[in-house]
Amino acid sequence: MLDHKYKIFCSLARHLNMTRAADELHLSQSAVSKSVRELEKELGITLFHRSKGQMQLTEAARYLHEETEKLLGKEREIAFGMDCLRKRFEGTLHIGASTTLAQYILPAALARFIETMPGIKINLISGNTRQVEEQIRNGELHLAFIEGNPSQPDIHYIPFLKDEIVPVCAAGSNIPASIEKEELGRYPFVFREKGSGTEQVIRKQLAEANIPIDELKEQLVLGSTEGIKQYLCHAECIAFLSIYSIREALKDGHLRIIDIEGLSIGRTLYAIHQQGEPDPYARKFLDFVYNDKSLRNMLYNPIR
Repeated sequence: MLDHKYKIFCSLARHLNMTRAADELHLSQSAVSKSVRELEKELGITLFHRSKGQMQLTEAARYLHEETEKLLGKEREIAFGMDCLRKRFEGTLHIGASTTLAQYILPAALARFIETMPGIKINLISGNTRQVEEQIRNGELHLAFIEGNPSQPDIHYIPFLKDEIVPVCAAGSNIPASIEKEELGRYPFVFREKGSGTEQVIRKQLAEANIPIDELKEQLVLGSTEGIKQYLCHAECIAFLSIYSIREALKDGHLRIIDIEGLSIGRTLYAIHQQGEPDPYARKFLDFVYNDKSLRNMLYNPIR
């Protein structure tokens, strides 16, 4: 198996940031720096240059990084193969997810998966769709789940779930239970930040319904769905939210859905990985979430 110095080098080569590499490896920055110096001494070549405070790979480092990543991938395949022979799985899986999936969908799937595969350690990282896609492209994540539309040619997108984005307000709001889409401009809205998968889908589908999102009254922009839900309970305004994110609030009577005639916002949620065969432990998780019947029934039936 590869010497740990090569694994440390690969992490630093991916991030080009000592702090991020140290965080990923659960090491101190001094330990990462020492390991890289030792590797450079062993190989007799410089791997990193610093220019204006930024790290850059040398030509030798680019070659070493590309080849070492292949070896690390092969090492995981061998470990997975041995796990299959032992019938005991003990890998580590780094998963990313955009907000709705990380908060309202994946926790149940992860809990059930860990019950059946307790030896697999999972790290779940949340971010908006753009951030998660970038982490997949950089090799920081083995697998991810996003809300946005397929957009990156070097990423493989697998349809995961159907979602519905609905207009909601506080249960006790004076906003009518049903309004015409032409009347949306009368009401204030709270929106997610630009770059989120939810915001992208809302913007696109409102435009297709001849409702430019920029012409709606923006009262506030919030970076989290939970923040928007809490805000709605204290404000006379509307927000577009995933049906998955408001199930409990509907049951508890805190929020209600507004019917807008002629407007329906649906979307597909995707599982994503780098083009080519997915990481073997990621494939194990994908097979589980697609084939476990009780989990599938729970996930696929969120609608009112």
